[in-house]
Amino acid sequence: MAPTRQERKESIAIMRKKQILDAAFKVFSEKGFAMATTAEIAKLSGVAEGTIYNYFTNKRDLIVSVIQNLIMDVSLLDLIGRLPSGEIHNTFESIIQNRFDLINREGLSTLPIILSEIMRDPEMKVLWSQKVLTPFLNQMGQMVRVMQSTGKFQKLEPEVVVRAIAGMIMGFVMLKLMEGEGSPLNQISQDTVSADLAKLILHGLLNPEQEI
Repeated sequence: MAPTRQERKESIAIMRKKQILDAAFKVFSEKGFAMATTAEIAKLSGVAEGTIYNYFTNKRDLIVSVIQNLIMDVSLLDLIGRLPSGEIHNTFESIIQNRFDLINREGLSTLPIILSEIMRDPEMKVLWSQKVLTPFLNQMGQMVRVMQSTGKFQKLEPEVVVRAIAGMIMGFVMLKLMEGEGSPLNQISQDTVSADLAKLILHGLLNPEQEI
């Protein structure tokens, strides 16, 4: 069945929003928040400058939405949702692999710089919390509580567990980005890195045969 007019309209809107976000990431990466202009972003994305404001309130909303689009992508949320019913270790590996796939995209080495700009601006920091951090932590929290209720995770404080997991993965990824080409991790296969990090998160550092 052919798509309806409303479906075509929604499809065009999704495509146009993605064009704007992709162009905005490129411009923000090259020029930083202060020097980037919506006129440049509009030109690169092939839309009128006014069209940007049909999707985003202002430039601050746009840069936070760029990061939201990168960090809260559908594939990651799908993997988190699979954890309670899937094989835990393999799914954790897939989540970590998903984050490495993210940072391997062209131009993503500038992500720490963009994030630092967001953290220095009080208004952007609030937007970051509302649009990215809080929804992500809430979804992770739901997953942890389900895993605890089924006995797969220890009965630890969920808010601590969520931030420990997120902090380890995000911190690891950011450190690799900041190390750049000289990172020793570049000499290790991505599968090995993902498997070892998943094992650390799920089982910790202690050798199970070692008494303490």
